[in-house]
This record gives sequence, structure tokens and C-alpha cells, in this order.
Amino acid sequence: MSDVMTSAGRVARSPAFKFFLIAFLILLLLIPLLIVGGLVSEREGRSREVMGEVARTWGGAQYLAGPFIVVPYLVRIESKEGDKVIQQTQERRAVFLPEELTVKGNGKSNVLHRSIFDVNVYTASLAIDGSFAVPDIAEVDPNAVSVRWRDAIFVLALSDVGGLKEAATLKINERETLPFSPSVGVPGSYTNGMHTKLSGAPSVIEGDTAPKAFRFHADLVFTGSTSLSFAPAARETRIEMASDWPHPSFTGAFLPVDREVRPDGFSAKWRVPHLARSVPNAWMLSDGGLERFSAHQFGVTFYQPVDFYDLVMRAVKYGVLFLAVGFMGVFVLELLSGKRVHPVQYLFVGIAMVFFYVLLLSLAEHLGFAKAYAIASAATGGMLALYVGKALASSRSGLIMAALFVLLYGFLYFILRLEDYALLAGALLGFAALTAVMFTTLHIDWSGLGEGAREEEEPAPAQAGP
Repeated sequence: MSDVMTSAGRVARSPAFKFFLIAFLILLLLIPLLIVGGLVSEREGRSREVMGEVARTWGGAQYLAGPFIVVPYLVRIESKEGDKVIQQTQERRAVFLPEELTVKGNGKSNVLHRSIFDVNVYTASLAIDGSFAVPDIAEVDPNAVSVRWRDAIFVLALSDVGGLKEAATLKINERETLPFSPSVGVPGSYTNGMHTKLSGAPSVIEGDTAPKAFRFHADLVFTGSTSLSFAPAARETRIEMASDWPHPSFTGAFLPVDREVRPDGFSAKWRVPHLARSVPNAWMLSDGGLERFSAHQFGVTFYQPVDFYDLVMRAVKYGVLFLAVGFMGVFVLELLSGKRVHPVQYLFVGIAMVFFYVLLLSLAEHLGFAKAYAIASAATGGMLALYVGKALASSRSGLIMAALFVLLYGFLYFILRLEDYALLAGALLGFAALTAVMFTTLHIDWSGLGEGAREEEEPAPAQAGP
């Protein structure tokens, strides 16, 4: 019985048993890691709520579509009731697009502070120029019996009209000025924007005749957040945008034909012909409404290249690798020193490494990611190096652990700052750590039975005779 207990105790003290115990502790610490991940998501969600609150008062992601000319017209519909033919008239609306459209804009960025959160916003100033040809109702509906040209309206759609900061007017042929009215002026439409009646410009519409070809100009000043996008509404659409935001992300169906990104801002130019979009130059409003360009919009996102919530979450995803490298460092020092580190002490080390993420998250919300990372890593790495040195009663072991944590935290920061090569860097770190542990422990007696076996092979001392 005593031999069995002795063997069990020897196995419990063996390096192999301790290795599997460490692996179990890593799995156990996945629970607090998941909790930390949930905490990061909760704080990020709160940040999104604050951004939504600011967007409701300042202006959200802005999308400019148009301009359009919308004209009501009548068609005759025939129906049968038995042998009787009934004729009725039905009102419809036709939409016409401009021949050319040029938008030149400038966006001035700003950062608003709400509680402990920062929200990126902008103020955009746009100069909109272009021209319309004479509209032909036959392109839309050859069955039209009459057209109410006097009720034709000029429409500009803007996703968040609450961001408009100045009264807007429409200049026709550089001599007639028409004020815009709220909404797009189309009954039943949920599109936001503004409109004006073209009948207010005698050079365009006289009586109830079709509008003449004309040029237009409008200036818009509005605020928004996150992004600014446009619709390729003309046969030839040209957009020129400049801003002092240094981190643009060009998104949507079309990329700029020319761009320049500088530390003090960016400039970009788009040119989109009508052949590049699957939208006709005239259509019936009921065939897709004014939202037909939603799949073809393009523009710029005022992108924050490194969001600290994303960085903390990415760091948490490397938590298992992080714990494994730290534990293996303590384990190798334990094997080489001959001292014993209790499993509870390993657990304390793991909890401290997990708590690093909580420190990082809480400090980053106040100081920014770089400063928070420096403080959290210095505090956690310094404390753990001191603790391991005391546990192994060796200043040398403490210094080795300090060097290990400097490399570990430094490399983790390097990985987090990478975007396209983060996975490759993490894989290289894991492979290097595994290789180091394998060859450092190459001559370790993992069974822990070597000493016992030698004791059994030694002959018992001879007893002296009487």
C-alpha cells in the first residue's frame, strides 16, 4: 500500500503531471477570458449608443442622391365589367435625371466628447452644378395622355436633413433663384430631402409646356458623422472631395479615379458614366422610387484606423497563446531551478495575466490605447516578475520573467498594430515559443521516476555480523 502511495506521490510531483495541470489551468482561465470579452463588447456597445445619440443631434451618416426632376402625369386605364368597358385615368409620376452633375465638396472634421467617449464628426460644404436636357415623357410611359409640367419639381435627397445648417437655394441658369422647401415633395415617399417647383423659373417652364434645358447650381452646408456618400445620378457624374481627415476609407460601388492621402487630410475624385450603373435616365416613380441608386452609392468613410475596443478584443483573442507562453516561462524556470511552484501560484499568475485586459480596457477609455497598454503591461509584467522571483527564491528567475514579459507584451503590441499581417505574426510567435520550450526541456525526465529508479537499483547496505 505504501508503495502505491509513494508511486502516486511521485507521479503527482512529476513534470508531466505539472504540464497537464498547467494545460487544465489554461482551459479553466478561458472562462474569465470570455467574461472579459463580454465586458469589451458591452463597453463597445455603450460607445455605439453614444455615437447614435450624437448622430441624432449632430447628423448621421449622410447620403446625397439626385438631383431629380419629378413630374406628375395621367394615363388612361381600361377595365371590363362584363361586356361593359370602363375607362379611368390614373396619376403617376415620372423621374428624370440630369445630363451632367459635378459636386465639389470640402469636409472639416471634428471630435466631439460625450462622457468618456469621443465621436468623429464632420461639417461638409458642397457646391452642386449640372444640367438637365428637355425631358421626354415617352421615355417613361408612351401611354401618357397628359403631363402636368407646371407641377414639375426639382428634388435633392439627403438622408439626414437634420444636419442642414444653412438655408439652401437653387440657382437656375445663373439668374433665377428658387428657395427649397422641406421634404422631397412626393406623396407617400419616405426619402428625406428638399424640393422646389420649377414653375418658379420662367426661363425653364412657361405655362404648361415641357421644361427647357437648363443649368443649375446649389450650395449645401450640413453636418454628419461616420461617412459621406453620393449617388451617380447623371449621365456623367463627377465628384471631387477634400477633407482634413487623415484616415479616409473609400467605399461603395465605385472607387476614386484619383486620390491623395496625406497626414493632414485627403483629396479624391470620382468619375462615373451612366453605363457603369444599371439605372435608366428616366423611369416611372413606382418602379423603384428615388432609392434606385442605393446599390450604386459611393463615397468616403471617416475611418478611425485603430479603434481601441477592436484592439482590446483582438488582444483577448490571443489570450490563450499569451497564457501559454507565460505559464511555460514559469514552468521552465521551475524545472531548471529545482524549486516547486504550487498550482495555486500558477493560478494566481494566470488570473493576473487575464486581469491585464481589464486594466487595459479601463485605462484605454480615459488615456487612449498606447498609454493604457504601456501602463497595464508595465504594472502586470512587473508584478508577475517580482512574484515569480519570490516564489522561486531567485532574483535571476525574476529578471528572466521580466525580460520574457517585456518581449511578450512588446510582441503582442506589435501584433495588435498590424492589420493584414497580425495572424502571421501571431503564428510565428506561437511557433517560436513552442520551439523554445521543446528544446529547453529536451532532457527533462518528464516521468519523474528517474531518481526513484536509481534508488531501487542501489544495493542495500550489508549488515555487520555479531
